[in-house]
Amino acid sequence: MTNETESVEASVEAESAVSTESWRQALASRRTELAEPESVPATQAAPLDYDASRRNFIRASFWTGLGVTVMGGLGLFVDFIYPRNVKGFGGPVPAGNAADYEVGGLPVHNRAGQFWIANLDPTDSADNGTDGAAGLLALWRKCPHLGCTVPWEPSAVVEVSSESGWYKCPCHGSTYTRSGIRVFGPAPRSMDSMAIEIDDAGNVTVQTGSVTSGGPDNPERAVQHPLLPS
Repeated sequence: MTNETESVEASVEAESAVSTESWRQALASRRTELAEPESVPATQAAPLDYDASRRNFIRASFWTGLGVTVMGGLGLFVDFIYPRNVKGFGGPVPAGNAADYEVGGLPVHNRAGQFWIANLDPTDSADNGTDGAAGLLALWRKCPHLGCTVPWEPSAVVEVSSESGWYKCPCHGSTYTRSGIRVFGPAPRSMDSMAIEIDDAGNVTVQTGSVTSGGPDNPERAVQHPLLPS
């Protein structure tokens, strides 16, 4: 009986030793098979200065682009409305040469400039005359009353004079002399005048954008020039 017990114990001890050795070998083998762990680089946070600079750059780019767009649109608008080489009413209008205007001749109508122009005779003392004026006078054809176009009527007469030939408004009968002085009708003043320029060669230009309200001094606005017939 004793021998059997000893045999069993010896057998258990042998198995235990074998088992322990096997675990040691397995653990040793496991350690050699483990791969070296890969190192993961830590995430680097962007510097605060860089982030702020980037935002400032984006903001500056936006406002610069917006400013360029607005200025471009404004430039196109100004370019569209800015007058260039204005011709016709509202700008300088050529009116021939001073030598073409006979002294005391009938007023000449300029359709483009909307004015009447004549070389006034200072010796014309008729009721419908020049009121002592000498030189070229340009009168706006617009009646100061309600804006009707005033023609020169060679055969027109008025009750207060036996003379024929007046500026007479067809709308309400306002009547004016050769120098545009009102003598009859509802118009509040005499005919308006326009500035006249005559160069050394006698070329006449009427500045239709330079209008002076009509008044008793209309005759004094006539422009004289050596090349005007006298």
